[in-house]
Amino acid sequence: MQAECRVADARTGYALFDIHDVLEDANAAIYGDSCASIAGEDGPADVGGVVGKVLRNLKSFDGIEVEPTDEFARHVATRWRQDNVPPFEAQTVDGGWRLLTSHPRPNGGVALISTDITEMKRIQIAHLDSAEIFRCITDSHPLPVWVVDEESKQIVYESLDGSRLLGRKWRPNEPQFIIDHFADPDDFEKITERVGHDDILRDHEIELRRPNGSSVWCSTNCRRSHYRGRPSLVIGVLDITERKKAEAIKHEATALMQKVLDACPVPTRMSTIEGETLYRNPASRELYGDRGQIGGYYVNPDDRKTLVGVLLDKGCIDDFRVRQYDSNDNVFWGSISARLIDFQGRPVIVSNASNITDIIEAQTQTRQASERLIDAIESLAEGFALYDKDDRLVLANSQYRKMHALSADVLVPGVNWFDFLRVTAQRNQFPVSQDRIDDWLVERAKDRREFRQQEFQHTDGGWFFVSNCPTREGGFVVTRVDITERKRAELAAKEADELVRRVLEACPASIQMTRADDGKLLYRSPASDELLGDVDNAFDSYLHPAHRKQFVERLLLMGEVDDFETQLKRKNGDACWCSLSARLIDFHGDKVIVSHTYDLSDRIEMQQQLERQRETLHQNEKLSALGGLLAGVAHELNNPLSVVLGMSLTLKETASDPKTVERADKISRAAERCARIVRTFLAMARQQPTRTSNVVIDDIVTAAVEVVGYSIKSSDISLSVRRAPDLPAIWADPDQLTQVLINLLVNAEHAVHGWEGQRQIMVSTELQPESGNILVKVADTGPGIPSEILPRIFEPFFTTKEVGAGTGIGLSFCHRIIQSHQGTIQVETAEGGGSTFVVSLPASDRLAERSEAEAIELPKSTGRVCLVVDDEKDVRELIAEILTQDGFTVIVAGSGKEALKQLKSRTFDVILSDLKMPDMDGRRFYNHVSDFHPAEADRLAFLTGDTISPDAQVFLRATKRPYLEKPVKPFELRNFVSRLVNRDA
Repeated sequence: MQAECRVADARTGYALFDIHDVLEDANAAIYGDSCASIAGEDGPADVGGVVGKVLRNLKSFDGIEVEPTDEFARHVATRWRQDNVPPFEAQTVDGGWRLLTSHPRPNGGVALISTDITEMKRIQIAHLDSAEIFRCITDSHPLPVWVVDEESKQIVYESLDGSRLLGRKWRPNEPQFIIDHFADPDDFEKITERVGHDDILRDHEIELRRPNGSSVWCSTNCRRSHYRGRPSLVIGVLDITERKKAEAIKHEATALMQKVLDACPVPTRMSTIEGETLYRNPASRELYGDRGQIGGYYVNPDDRKTLVGVLLDKGCIDDFRVRQYDSNDNVFWGSISARLIDFQGRPVIVSNASNITDIIEAQTQTRQASERLIDAIESLAEGFALYDKDDRLVLANSQYRKMHALSADVLVPGVNWFDFLRVTAQRNQFPVSQDRIDDWLVERAKDRREFRQQEFQHTDGGWFFVSNCPTREGGFVVTRVDITERKRAELAAKEADELVRRVLEACPASIQMTRADDGKLLYRSPASDELLGDVDNAFDSYLHPAHRKQFVERLLLMGEVDDFETQLKRKNGDACWCSLSARLIDFHGDKVIVSHTYDLSDRIEMQQQLERQRETLHQNEKLSALGGLLAGVAHELNNPLSVVLGMSLTLKETASDPKTVERADKISRAAERCARIVRTFLAMARQQPTRTSNVVIDDIVTAAVEVVGYSIKSSDISLSVRRAPDLPAIWADPDQLTQVLINLLVNAEHAVHGWEGQRQIMVSTELQPESGNILVKVADTGPGIPSEILPRIFEPFFTTKEVGAGTGIGLSFCHRIIQSHQGTIQVETAEGGGSTFVVSLPASDRLAERSEAEAIELPKSTGRVCLVVDDEKDVRELIAEILTQDGFTVIVAGSGKEALKQLKSRTFDVILSDLKMPDMDGRRFYNHVSDFHPAEADRLAFLTGDTISPDAQVFLRATKRPYLEKPVKPFELRNFVSRLVNRDA
């Protein structure tokens, strides 16, 4: 190599490296500097060193800005010397362009080549700028545009609207051919051929195919041109798909219209004003034949002139009726409808015709039939009028007008029915007051839309039978018949019948007239209606219809029947025994039974009442025996109950421990319950209430229902209560009456429980007007009480229940309690018809007593001395404890003899003695005190559990000494003793 700087005379630079990447040779053009050092002048150089010098003259490498770093130089050296890679473009710092390539050397190593491409690059950039301008212009064009290489048919440019039209994206780097989008590829060849001849093609229609298979029709303009130096076709299109569709639809519609007209059965034709036929369908040809001129169709040629004149004047004509010739020269009646239209710039007539010969004949026959119908209607003896759906008169015969003589002047066809009726009312044809005409018309409005038959009276006294019948068209027909004479005859007959009716209705006997064959009721007197109710047939009155059959058979055989006893149904549905007497008569051709019904209920009730009284007397005798037994049991219970009740109440009053008070309260409540039961037994035994007061019977019913209501309803039994309002109070023991009702309700529940029929219990209260008593009824719908056991239901210990299921004292207890309240209890029953227990109690005439809460608190008896005489130690100690707490000094004695010893030594402020005691009972003790200590006798009172024996009752009434029944409560004892010591106060 030469050391001096040499000027490069070539545009291509090179650098040759051996197999060890050591530079062997290079020219100055490789560095882009004519004065650069030559290989070997500065010592050995490698690829990296050479590339580093080259980069000093470069601005960018392969589109990347050059970086002055060794790393960037090594990156460029590695890429430049690679084999089989595309060339790299590099821009020099002075704006030039170099193309960098590498080639392997035969003996190993590599050659790096740098070629000056500045002029080519400038031409390319200018070309790209022109192409960009072209693209901007075409992309902004509103129609699709393609530039197609004429030889290869490849798309070299496609506008955005072109891509949208074809439904895909154009990719310049991918070969795409316009011919692939032609539905018919031959179309493109035709376009090429025509453009090659004229250089331009306008408004040529083609069909393009989109990638999705759909088609688009276009109107094409095509021109020959050059693009990038090659012969090309510039193709612009307009989307005419919608227009093509419209043309197709129009074509199909025209074809369809042609088919419709050809298939239309109505003769249709189009002709000129002069009569030349332009079109006729097969139906027209079949009707008229092949006559050339339309004028030959008309029997009277002037008729066509008339038709044409109307069309020229009005443009249309409908149902123009004229006589014409058919294809066989037969005359027929035709109906022509025509329109004058513009066709291809001249007026033509489009018409259709119909053969209406049959219609004309039918109309003639209809007119004749109508005339005959009008003649027939006019000949009717009845009045006849026809109104249309708008309530307007169509026709009316002379009889109808005659019957409306006062208003005949307005009865003309077309008059509104309501207007006509208003005139008749205003002219006083009908007895309608002027202020009620509108209401009368509202009522008449109902006549015209439904079938009605009515009788109307005119103001002059005439009567008319009027029928209104709707027609199919929505109108109505009115017929009127004069029934004045018939109404007069009916009136006379009615007056005669009214006289007979008044006589029969004034008669207190129950009289009926019925047809013998079907039992139809013709007449019944008020008494019969009151007894048997409003029935339409005699069979409905019989409890057993077979009895009616027996009654009629006997009557038909004998002609009369007297005292035929059977069960009938009352007005309220109850059965009753009645006696029938009847006679058979002939009435209007029918066999009619005239009968008299006598109610046997009072007579039967009297017999039953006598039976019940005898049975009640028998029951009283048996219950009296039970009373004696109960009296003994009650007396034996009273003494221990007195101790339990008294001690528990005393403990409750004095105890301070809450638990003790609670236990004492439970004991006292249990003892009080036992005491109430004992008092109930005592009341049964002595037949008088123990603790009576004014009681509201509804409260008793409510209390009883509260106790047993849940049990009844949970057994799927319906329980209903009906209370009469404002019932007077009764003087009674509420506990005992509540127990009575509970027993009756429980018995009713047991009766209905296993019953398969209706399961219902009804409780009701009412006032009996005759006696003034209060009635309480407990009814059930169970099986009833069999007649064989009915007399024994109030017997003590009698029961129909299984062993262990009942004691048989429930109803006997109820019987005794009600009797002790001066009342009665009875039962009404029928097998399968349920049972009703009726309790009757007298109303109270007493004033209400003050309650215990209202009792006057008496002063304590501090310093007084009391003698207590009782054979029961626990009882006398309890009484002593209670009175000691009240301030008394108490001396006790176990018998009458011990008490007499105490009386010998001192006096007492109060002496309390039992009646039943050993050694000396209370009676003997009282007699001795009266004889030997008379001053002490006035201070003597009795505490006893025996007030039910006759001896005790007689003794207490005779001595008139105060007494208190055992078991006693502490507050009762204190009040009792306090009243004794303070009676003077």
